[in-house]
Order: sequence, then structure tokens, then C-alpha cells
Amino acid sequence: MARMVWVYLVPFVIGVLVVSTLRKGRLGINLQRVHCSSCKTPMSARRRPFSMSQVMCGGWVCPHCGTKMDKWGRNVSQSAP
Repeated sequence: MARMVWVYLVPFVIGVLVVSTLRKGRLGINLQRVHCSSCKTPMSARRRPFSMSQVMCGGWVCPHCGTKMDKWGRNVSQSAP
């Protein structure tokens, strides 16, 4: 019975990761270099998260202009729900 669970669970998790990566979602995996969308500064591959959201889902704060962005390099607004 336990094998049956793994047979369905593993492909499901892999499918979610693939779809989220293709749609640039929160669960996706970004292997590309990210640049600040405001000042075009390249972000370091070694990041220091400043919030719990950045810890859980990735993201950067630009050291030059202070722009907060997600793991895909898109601006993140604090007023969004």
C-alpha cells in the first residue's frame, strides 16, 4: 500500500514543480541569473533573505536601489495581499 502512495505522489510533485517553473510561480525553480528590474544590477547567487517570504519562496533586495523582487526578478509590492 505504501508503494502505491509513492507511485502517485512522486509524479504529482514533479509535475507541480515543472508547471510552476514554466509559469514562473512561487514553487518553480529558477536557475537563471536575476537582475534588478529597476537599476539592472545583477543579483548575487548567494542571497541573504530579509523576510520570511524570501526564506520560503526566494527573492532578493537590490543592494543599490533597495527594490524587493521575487526569485524571477519581478518587483514585489508590499501592498499586495
